[in-house]
Amino acid sequence: MSHESHTDDSERRTDSTTTRGDTDGAAEQPHAMPDVGRRAVLQALGIGASVAVGSGVVAADHDDPHPPRIDSHYGYATPDANAVPERLAPDHTVELHVGDPVPQEHGPLFHFEPTGLAVDPGDIVQFSVTTPDHTITAYHPAHGYQRRVPVDVPPFSSPVVSAGGAWLYRFEESGLYDLFCAPHHILGMAMRVVVGDLAEEDVPGYEDTFEGTEGPPPLLAPFSKQFLEHELERFSGGNEDCEWVWLTPQEVLDTDALDPGAIQADDGRVSFDEVLADIERIHGGHSHE
Repeated sequence: MSHESHTDDSERRTDSTTTRGDTDGAAEQPHAMPDVGRRAVLQALGIGASVAVGSGVVAADHDDPHPPRIDSHYGYATPDANAVPERLAPDHTVELHVGDPVPQEHGPLFHFEPTGLAVDPGDIVQFSVTTPDHTITAYHPAHGYQRRVPVDVPPFSSPVVSAGGAWLYRFEESGLYDLFCAPHHILGMAMRVVVGDLAEEDVPGYEDTFEGTEGPPPLLAPFSKQFLEHELERFSGGNEDCEWVWLTPQEVLDTDALDPGAIQADDGRVSFDEVLADIERIHGGHSHE
């Protein structure tokens, strides 16, 4: 697995916080949630967005005498992706994009590029935002979702980042991380990061298991096409045979292209087009205006 150049690890580690905690306690359950009402869906979406927006106060407060650092919960946000402090120089860069819709086929394709990324423990990843407005948020019970990050990882999230801005995070713990954009989660904007050398026998069960829980509190899995169509029909007041034309996060995360082994192969990057090639209802890759 090859990676981009690394900053001095000893210097970088002095910048990061070391707080670890599992905030969800007994909230996680191994069984699937049989049904989720509209209120639970909207509440979960609101939780993700509110956590992301609220975190901006902490992440953006750099007007103090202390050197810039990457917080374990809130990362480091900047309105100018080209003004990242030298001491926080990233090892990898991910861009957040929106692909053009294709009439009669699919809506806009909100995505991370690359969509799969392999990094070493301690690496810094810069998420550069090219279109408004996005977050980078961990699937975590504290955000209202099935845990899809290592157990000791806190419920981290960026604030809402506008076009031209960036957010940086240091991935300390080895393991599998599934991330999403809170405003566009329902439109399939998700990605996967593999930290360290993840052997096949060490891949966590959530890699290909999408299960919510009844709670309390209720936790949602990454949305599937079937789930969203069911919700549209259930609350639409008479519509039948609804078809969800956008991507869904479950479709993206469940592709062969984002298998941990595939992500770790070659240069440790899986493009969005490679992911789309595994989704039969999306044809011909994608383009930007």
